[in-house]
Amino acid sequence: MKNFKTSMAWLAMFAMIFTSCSKEEAGVISDDPETVQLTFGALLNSFNQQNKQAVYECDAEAVPAYVMLGWSTEEDAEMDDFDLIQVDLVNNNGSWETVYSEDLAAPAGTYYLQHFAVYDASDQVLWVAPREGGSFATEVDDALPLTIELVAGTKPYIDVDVLCYIAREETAYGYPFFDFDVVEVENSYCVFVNYCDDETGRDYPAYFNIDVYTDAAMTDEVGISNDTNVITMAGDWPSASVLCFALPDLGDETYYARVTVLNHDDLDYTANEGDYYDFEITQASIDALEVQIPAYHHIIFECGDTTECNPNDPDADCDNDNVPNSVDECPGTPPGVQVNELGCEDIQVPGRDIVVFNDINLFKNNFMTDPDNVRLVQNLVTYTTEGSRNDGDVVIMDFGRGAECATENGNGECVEGNWDTMRNTIQNEGFSITDIYSTSGSITSIPSDVKIIFLVMPTVDYTVEEINTLKAFAAQGGRIVFVGEWDGYYSYITVQNQFLLNMGAVLHNTGGAVDCGAVELPESSNRSHPIMEGVGSVLIGCASVIEPGPNDFALFYDSSNTQVLAGVAKIDVTPLGGMASPTGVSKKTLNNRTNDLNSKSSSGY
Repeated sequence: MKNFKTSMAWLAMFAMIFTSCSKEEAGVISDDPETVQLTFGALLNSFNQQNKQAVYECDAEAVPAYVMLGWSTEEDAEMDDFDLIQVDLVNNNGSWETVYSEDLAAPAGTYYLQHFAVYDASDQVLWVAPREGGSFATEVDDALPLTIELVAGTKPYIDVDVLCYIAREETAYGYPFFDFDVVEVENSYCVFVNYCDDETGRDYPAYFNIDVYTDAAMTDEVGISNDTNVITMAGDWPSASVLCFALPDLGDETYYARVTVLNHDDLDYTANEGDYYDFEITQASIDALEVQIPAYHHIIFECGDTTECNPNDPDADCDNDNVPNSVDECPGTPPGVQVNELGCEDIQVPGRDIVVFNDINLFKNNFMTDPDNVRLVQNLVTYTTEGSRNDGDVVIMDFGRGAECATENGNGECVEGNWDTMRNTIQNEGFSITDIYSTSGSITSIPSDVKIIFLVMPTVDYTVEEINTLKAFAAQGGRIVFVGEWDGYYSYITVQNQFLLNMGAVLHNTGGAVDCGAVELPESSNRSHPIMEGVGSVLIGCASVIEPGPNDFALFYDSSNTQVLAGVAKIDVTPLGGMASPTGVSKKTLNNRTNDLNSKSSSGY
């Protein structure tokens, strides 16, 4: 199996149709009359996915350069059973098609196209033909494997339906064992740059490029896979990526590098001409980076000067978080992350987290007569964040994915007027509420005016695309509230735990049934957190237990003050990739301690 390096493609889902006249032409290019020469024609057409929560477009400026394809004589062949062939593409009167290649000649017979991916000149994947078995197969008319009948004396043109490539979604395309994204960086060097603008005196994450040479005079340049980092907007603030590039094993050689700061439309600074920094790269320095924390060469352009940050200088601030090295307990904090007095991410700052309640009774009308429950709901929605979601005025409540409390079997306990007081409380704070009933794969975009999303007792797992959509929402300061229940009533806590795991959280649901009926928790059960500010004794009615991770926060414990019933889980907003195909409805959990409770009631009675 061969991997090819790519960059992240647009998160688009417009189909492109590799097409032609589907005809047979007289004449054979090959010298062998028993051999048939194939051509794959390319005509790009738009395709809208059925779930139109947002409109996406493929990269309009993308230029195909070549295709990697693989075919076999057996329909059920595995990836290891055939070789991949690289064939260049050419624009023929507005239609892309493969050039003549001896690799596309084969004897007459029946073949099966198993693999088809289109790359640009930078080895970036543009489009991929989905295979049967992947969740994207239904987006095209003819998913792979595609049957090809080769008849002697013909020159067939083959149609191949392809989709815009979504990075790290190999399994959705039906390629579970092929990684389109792997970049061989076994001997890599990574650089991050901060730049101080002389006019404002402020420090910024920098946009920069790097040139590498084999000689100190910098005349013999080394070609590297990528030489410029990436700037993205994380909410209202620009974020710069670390730049990593592959190098050969240097042995005793020394390479010479120059980093030059560049201007960017999303950055407020104006780089001065000649703002560059030269340094040497040896194999020893490459090896040292592999064990260093953070694992990159951090270069700081001070105002009026260019220096390299010394992590051993107690007064320096090498991760630029306004906490000196002598105090900083988290020296590798990513740029732009709000930190506490010890230089670690402030895990009480809203956003990049999930609020977990394992009791729907908290929000039912008869429980919302408790003013402390009302205050809890108010605190949930009136938080302030630095992200772009701060000004949102919409709350989404998702009762889909087979939510048991929204079904007849669950007595409609979270709908049909049972949450009216809670909903009125939210609306009185200036929010509107939108109810949705999501299905697997349907959460692909979240409107910009949404600030909070309630996910209520889902019984169907979330897809990779949905997880990444929710991660992006959280990264922008959006709040996700997951509402579960005790494990006899909500028998799919494995869905909850899989969701938390995929979101990068450590907190998880351990099941059980605690404080059933209607229990007023003592104020001593509360823990300090902005969500609990001003909240006294909370009224609950049967909950399962959660186990927080080291960076998670408990909101309140049970009446014995020994088991956590609600908490805030810090998540990893890095897009998820490489996850196995969604499992659909998860297996039910064993109910080993609730035999005396009514499984049709959220309170247990």
